[in-house]
Amino acid sequence: MKIAILALFVFSSVTAAYSSDFSLDKLSAADVGVKAEVAAVPAPAAPAKDAAQVPQDLVYKFQQAARELDAVRNDLTWVRNDIDGLDNRARQMIQMNSGDAFFQMDLRRMSMDMSRRFNDLQRAAMDVRNLLTLAQKSADLNSVARDMDRTAREILMETWPTLENSAQRLEWTVRSGKPEIVGYDAQWTAIDISRYCRQLSDQARSASSDAQNLVSRTQP
Repeated sequence: MKIAILALFVFSSVTAAYSSDFSLDKLSAADVGVKAEVAAVPAPAAPAKDAAQVPQDLVYKFQQAARELDAVRNDLTWVRNDIDGLDNRARQMIQMNSGDAFFQMDLRRMSMDMSRRFNDLQRAAMDVRNLLTLAQKSADLNSVARDMDRTAREILMETWPTLENSAQRLEWTVRSGKPEIVGYDAQWTAIDISRYCRQLSDQARSASSDAQNLVSRTQP
């Protein structure tokens, strides 16, 4: 009987010790696993800065330059036809040996208009060039720059060689006529018109080159 009780006591002690050791080991292992999983979870990354975000005033400067180029292009729509019309009138005056009371006035108006158009394009071309030092890589700026590039190329196509050729023909026609028929200052006015057209072409060529560079510099 004593032996049975002693054996039962020994068995209970061993079982309790084994259960305690097993639970501690399991708990320790589970706890380590949880800590390992927590450590393995990466920290949330900081939000990346959007490279396309640019100051609003810079966007406005791009848009303003684009509007200036658009205004010049629209203003050139019928200029070649108007210059050709003056050339035809001068030819008729010379052939008929008869003056036109409004020809000199219209010729001077064309000269003043061409001077204004040259100044407008010169100002727009300078604004485009100034943007080269401010340009940033941005999809929005690149879109506006592409519009400017397209508009500048259209202005160049309008001024060279078509507008230059029309103005040159007008100059030759007027200079071939008698001053008392075409007007005593008509030759100098026609020369001015031809010069303004050449200057327009030069400015358009410069604006087109700068607009292309602007497209490259703003490409995201």
